[in-house]
Amino acid sequence: MKKYQKIDNVFKFDEKYRKILGLNEPFDTFKNIQWEGTEKVDGTNIRIHWNGYEIDFAGRTDKSIIPPHLLEYLIKTFKTKEMEYVFEQMFGEKEVYLFGEGCGPKIQADGQKYFNEPTFVLFDVNVDGYDLTRQKVNLIAMQLGLNAVPVLFHGTLEEAINWVSTPSLSFVGKCEHEIEGLVLVPANDLQLYDKHGKMLKCKLKYEDVKRLKGDNYENN
Repeated sequence: MKKYQKIDNVFKFDEKYRKILGLNEPFDTFKNIQWEGTEKVDGTNIRIHWNGYEIDFAGRTDKSIIPPHLLEYLIKTFKTKEMEYVFEQMFGEKEVYLFGEGCGPKIQADGQKYFNEPTFVLFDVNVDGYDLTRQKVNLIAMQLGLNAVPVLFHGTLEEAINWVSTPSLSFVGKCEHEIEGLVLVPANDLQLYDKHGKMLKCKLKYEDVKRLKGDNYENN
């Protein structure tokens, strides 16, 4: 089963991960382009897979253990004849991956702050090897009755850092706690790739920005 790409931190740290040395490449090169930021959700990575005939799912890796209460939710939500019919009508025999976070009680430290029950929050969709635009991801979430990460930011990376430095309440679930940060991709559906062929995408965490604002940042 296809794995979701690792999202790199926008910041470059020293060897002991104590001091921010600047922006990682290639993000520093593209810091002044327009970026789009969705809310970073603190959960456990879940992959929903449609092979053209049936639905299956897994954690971040094929060997990852899904918490029993989340597994029960995934089975009830996706392993039904009704959901298979919907997937068949929407995607036919195309191979589809829904990438998202499992959230809720007993899932990471703050899982209960999002939802009272286990829930899947969609953040990306890949169809036959191609990542869909945010607009199409949101449409699929609506058609399947799923939660999706909201778009919260547009601007440069410096503007994103300033935005995260004064975080708002989460826009996912109960909206009772501050956001963890942003996941950023080039705006306007511009798909850029690094030298390894990986799509340009980075995470910007509030905890890191607090460290940055604490004068540990050395701008190269």
